[in-house]
Amino acid sequence: MNHHIYHLLEHWYPQRDTGRWLLATVIGTQGSAYRKRGATMLFSDQGQQLGLISGGCLEQDLFHQARKCWETNTSRQVVYDMQEEGDIAWRLGIGCGGEVRLLLQPISADNLYLELDKLFRALQRKQTVVYAQSLEAGIACGKIVSGEPASQSWFTHTVQPPVHLGILGGGVDAQPLANMAANLGWLVTVNDPRARYARRSEFPSAHHVDDSKPEFLADCEWFIRCDALIVMHHQVKMDASALQTIARQPPTSLRYLALLGPFHRSEKVLQQAQLEESQLPVALQAPAGLAIGGDLPESIALSMLAQAHATLFQRNARPLKGQPCSIG
Repeated sequence: MNHHIYHLLEHWYPQRDTGRWLLATVIGTQGSAYRKRGATMLFSDQGQQLGLISGGCLEQDLFHQARKCWETNTSRQVVYDMQEEGDIAWRLGIGCGGEVRLLLQPISADNLYLELDKLFRALQRKQTVVYAQSLEAGIACGKIVSGEPASQSWFTHTVQPPVHLGILGGGVDAQPLANMAANLGWLVTVNDPRARYARRSEFPSAHHVDDSKPEFLADCEWFIRCDALIVMHHQVKMDASALQTIARQPPTSLRYLALLGPFHRSEKVLQQAQLEESQLPVALQAPAGLAIGGDLPESIALSMLAQAHATLFQRNARPLKGQPCSIG
């Protein structure tokens, strides 16, 4: 399971009334920490743990802390200080060297599930949400808000829906691309109208498999919601038709567009489509991907996904060594 809150809630929602559940949220960090502010995890009294807070170091102790919340039906805050030798974090062998503060909140019908059900439905509609959680001692309350609450007794953070990737072309080389993207927590749609392509059995990790023709993509709800599109039919006419549709009626949130193949082929596709690159809604990455080496389908998929990831999250894809910033 991916650790994006959408996927945690997708797993939790059908069994929200089975046993007792608890939401753990990182509400503050100092120094180095595995997860940053706003990271979440779900625990059940049946032993289920959905998500990740520390890379596996703190989860066992967090489950112990969760039991205390269930016993009292109240929220609580816990702090793990990897800088203090007497802290539980040192005894657990954590070497990050920072401090993590967490808010633990029991989830139940009595507290309206902390409005996590509403949050899940909003993310399903691809809405960005500001989620607020009460910091008042003992009070387990969460809600969706229209902006930052004026009171400092609330912790708020913005929750983005998962990235939606559309792969236009369902050949064999699209399979590792779909699998890798799904492992990132992205929602993946594979589209190909050809009978022997984009079979559901060949793309088990895809959120959706579609057989619409390129000229009718704009009529598809999944297409309208795409943040990234990779065109890879290996057929000039189909690639051209797809680019025509993208130019005519692009997805509203499209931020990455790539065309598989060498530069001279992309010129041929644009000529076939009777398009200038400037007519496309975003810059066309052609050839697609970053120069990381390798010629296997898996290497090419990694190259394209790395470029798409950097573009979507507005990063420069440079080595972290010597940089003042973190991976995020």
